[in-house]
Amino acid sequence: MAQPACPPRGTPALNVSLSDPEPRVLPPLPAWQLRQMAEGEETEVGPPLHHLGLTLSRVEWRSEITARSGGASAAGVCAVPSEIRLTLVHAEHIIRLAREIPRGGCLAGEVLAHERRHAEVNRRTLREAAEGLRSVARAWAARAEARAPDVGAAALMLQDQLAAAVEPVLERLRQSRAAQHAQIDTPEEYRRLGRVCPGDQRRMRFTFGAH
Repeated sequence: MAQPACPPRGTPALNVSLSDPEPRVLPPLPAWQLRQMAEGEETEVGPPLHHLGLTLSRVEWRSEITARSGGASAAGVCAVPSEIRLTLVHAEHIIRLAREIPRGGCLAGEVLAHERRHAEVNRRTLREAAEGLRSVARAWAARAEARAPDVGAAALMLQDQLAAAVEPVLERLRQSRAAQHAQIDTPEEYRRLGRVCPGDQRRMRFTFGAH
């Protein structure tokens, strides 16, 4: 049986949008809880000094594809994308400091500045990923087609194809973030944070020792 013919392709419309609100600074939590959140641990652990702050980021991507199909036949249909909408979303982006840090003091400012560097990495790499999505989606749309028994099944196949095309961009986002966060979280930076604001450091260590 002959395969269903695909409709004229044309140039698919492509819209890529980015939703990236400012990160929220939420109320402090105990240092052990920040460590638990960072490492996914389920039991309470002692609070190491380098878990004085935490930045969490969760990224989602969403897509809508409008497909154009050829005339249905006994062989099914062939669909090609006519419009693609992609949205990259910072679904969660928060900063928290440890409760043990004296509120509003010198050390709180230093740790918050450190965490804001992480937040800027998150935002910068998200912008870069949006451009990567645009390039990948445009290349995919120029060749994408799906043959299936009906239009609904063909549209689902196009969604799966797009997800496979986009995944390398998301993996590069994850790798780039990990590398840039590691450049911030150096032993030298932790030693610096352990030296600054000596008065706050003493008060914080007293608080740790009281638990």
